[in-house]
Amino acid sequence: MITLCPCKNNKHDAKIAFSWRNDPKTVAASYITLPKTWDSFWLEYSEGYFKEEQFCPVFIIESGEPAGFIRFEKTNLPDYPGQIIIEVMINVAPYRRGEGIGTEALGAVCRYMKTQNVFALLADIRQTNKASRNAFEKAGFSLFAQRTEYIAKTKENCCILCYLCKL
Repeated sequence: MITLCPCKNNKHDAKIAFSWRNDPKTVAASYITLPKTWDSFWLEYSEGYFKEEQFCPVFIIESGEPAGFIRFEKTNLPDYPGQIIIEVMINVAPYRRGEGIGTEALGAVCRYMKTQNVFALLADIRQTNKASRNAFEKAGFSLFAQRTEYIAKTKENCCILCYLCKL
């Protein structure tokens, strides 16, 4: 059974998330398919991930150990004006992939966010990231939209699938 534990805004917690973010499979599946540098990640983590206390990042804890990382970002959808929509980004620890931890954690996130008066959760996933698509679908997310997006940092056009879970 998994639990969600709030991350601390410190270098210890950031280094755990950073090491998983730069795992080659994670990099390949990420929105921007480039490894991050520590300095840029630390700035993004410390200055960006904790803007709203109610939606700070969490570790997925399984058997007393961190098994994944989830961060949240408020967003808007024109179809649902005035509603609280949270984008979810998940990264399961490389040595824990394939165990269903991501799906179970997303279920826990849905239950928690419902208590926070969140209307819906959103996930932007590369079409080629089958593992994430499967985890989100098993957790109750449905394909909501699709777009081709130009990623300037990698100079590529990629297909992004937008998944939505109304709470």
